[in-house]
Amino acid sequence: MGIFDFLKKKTTPSPATTDQQQPTPPPAAANQQAPVASPAEEDLQKAKADFEAGNFQDALRASGWGFRKDADYLPLYEIAAQCLEALEAPEEQALYEAVLRNPSDATAYQELGNYYFSNGMYDLAQPFYERSLLLAPGNAEARHDLAIAYARRFNMNKAIEVLSATAGAYDFWDLYFLTKCRILNRETENARDATNELVAFLDAQQEQDDLDIPRQKVAELQEMLQRCNTLSEVRHHIRDWQFIQYGGIILDYFDEEEEDGFVAGGRYVASWGQEETLKHIARKLQEYTTKLGINVQSIVACDDRDSEITGRLLALQYGLPFSLYQEEGQYEDCLVVAADSRHLSYEAFSTIRNNQVTFALNHNWLAPSGVTPDIIGFMTQSYSFPWEAGFRISETREGEVEKTAADQRPAEVIAAGIFAMEPELLGASPNLEFYLAHKDYLKGIGTKTNDNRYNFTIESPVPGSFFA
Repeated sequence: MGIFDFLKKKTTPSPATTDQQQPTPPPAAANQQAPVASPAEEDLQKAKADFEAGNFQDALRASGWGFRKDADYLPLYEIAAQCLEALEAPEEQALYEAVLRNPSDATAYQELGNYYFSNGMYDLAQPFYERSLLLAPGNAEARHDLAIAYARRFNMNKAIEVLSATAGAYDFWDLYFLTKCRILNRETENARDATNELVAFLDAQQEQDDLDIPRQKVAELQEMLQRCNTLSEVRHHIRDWQFIQYGGIILDYFDEEEEDGFVAGGRYVASWGQEETLKHIARKLQEYTTKLGINVQSIVACDDRDSEITGRLLALQYGLPFSLYQEEGQYEDCLVVAADSRHLSYEAFSTIRNNQVTFALNHNWLAPSGVTPDIIGFMTQSYSFPWEAGFRISETREGEVEKTAADQRPAEVIAAGIFAMEPELLGASPNLEFYLAHKDYLKGIGTKTNDNRYNFTIESPVPGSFFA
């Protein structure tokens, strides 16, 4: 028995999931009608044309769009398998060939869903899980993973619908995730009852070991409910939901609704970093921490180059001592700085201690991370630091981009140059009042939270455009 297996209910596979028991094909009719054209036919033809031209990646991409429209269309599996053979990807090729060998094998579709799920391609995982569940409706694992795939593409209604189809026969993890989705969908009354049910279930498992993580997950739900109930009105905007889900602060985001709504719920899709922006963030961070009464006595940066530059800039802004983080170090009353959330990978940061507050300049909102920072500069899907080699918007040719070389100067020199800049003051942030009003519920800062920093997960009720 694996860890937490006692929290799961057993799944009885449908006969259709075995290779030994294949359904008997229906007898051929004397006057069969012509097959109905697939909605994915256009994608198939594009995939074939790309394949013939030797553009195998483009052909595979076209087949992917086709699967989203019609996961039953077997010619798509044929062209996908051919592309993967040409790309010398035998393991992936075998997944498609398994469907072609037995189109009624629910497990073959589930394995394809698992592959795309594990690679973060949740849109493409969905049609394969859906097809698997049509063939084997009792497959609890596929149902659970499909719900997560929906939620990680911001479709809470579909996630709730999929999990609710079990007619109340939930295991712990099903009920946990269903409850989380209901909170994210603002169905707080149902979520409160379900959270109490989860607490009662765990209390009845006293003889079981390894309950720390399930209890932490339930505590996370309780805190989400608590923060959600502090807001009289909740917008579909990342400021409100980052607070509800994680008790976190975001310094920079889109905050003005346009006619077509927020592109990414207030988040950024891609951003080429500019030094002026970093100076603005440094100023705003100092303003927020000061007015929130956070006692910062030193700046401690993660030991990668990007974090060192960011940390040295903040040390100059605050006029405080700077050091690089070492696991054996004892740090109190400090601001722990990461250029990107993924650098906050040390286990020590998962627990709030010694008046440490964590800050990440950039946070990728489409990638999970082990720790959610207490304060985030901005959220992007793709971010390029100003000192990296890459592309920048041209200052001399409007609407064009230009290639830039990496800045090889020492970290302290780059940081000093940014600190010396004097961009135009932006004025007081109106959103500071929001965080001041809810200070008690802010992670690492307030008094009405526990000591756990939770891992960041992609599921969110705030939709957004992103690179597929």
